[in-house]
Amino acid sequence: MLVLKVVSLITVPPLYWCMEPTRGNYCRNDVKNIDELRDALREIEAAESAEERAELLSDILMNGHDGSGGYLTFGNNKIAKNTAIFNMNSATDCPNADSTESDQSEVGACQVPWESCYAHKAENIYPNALPKRRRQEYLWDHIDAQTFAEALLRVKERKRSSFDFLRLSESGDFRHRGDIVKANTIAKMIAPEIDVYTYSASHKLDWSESEHFTVNQSNALADYGDREFTALPEGADLPDNTVWCAFDISEKEGDDRPKCGECRLCINEEGPNVAIQIH
Repeated sequence: MLVLKVVSLITVPPLYWCMEPTRGNYCRNDVKNIDELRDALREIEAAESAEERAELLSDILMNGHDGSGGYLTFGNNKIAKNTAIFNMNSATDCPNADSTESDQSEVGACQVPWESCYAHKAENIYPNALPKRRRQEYLWDHIDAQTFAEALLRVKERKRSSFDFLRLSESGDFRHRGDIVKANTIAKMIAPEIDVYTYSASHKLDWSESEHFTVNQSNALADYGDREFTALPEGADLPDNTVWCAFDISEKEGDDRPKCGECRLCINEEGPNVAIQIH
């Protein structure tokens, strides 16, 4: 008797976890659903007024387009839902990916070992994380600061729940002066309705033009930003003028864990240095 074996062809997502850090050296044309994003951007460019462009962008930020959900996310296991997250690039493409104090990148050095980078871990686990963050980078690079700011204010108007804070780059980091200037322009335009904050290990950049958003300094190799944000190994002593991240210390003490946005230690310009523990 002849037995036919049927083999089903299953689409396997790309093995992003096998990729080496690119520091931005990758082909944009190969990014999943990049053409759909480009079509959406062409529609924005063709709009007849600044108001219409901002409205179209706010819809993309909230709802996405064919092949993608919205480009803003609100909250996660550590960040409260009153805080929006927008990534200027991915962890895989971070300008400081796999850098150290002794082996620095062109713009900085990451204090967290590459194998411990939580943003990169997410890109390893979830196959859509890396392409979405790469589309976020493309969107960031192709929308001017004024349209971006006006779209964020429209998102705040449209949302039923509170939207008070914007975290820039949960993954990735600032690549050049243009990122700082653009972030600063956006932050100035959306204040005081929305406060902007970020973390950066790009200590070689000139941060003098970041006066309208809060910068948490993620290494101790230069004097920049509003405070130091330090990742400490387990058992390390807390430095002077430094407090533990409220989310981390609450877990150790068994208390309710205040999320970023409920706690404002890293959002306020004034305040002590903050430390977390490397997991």
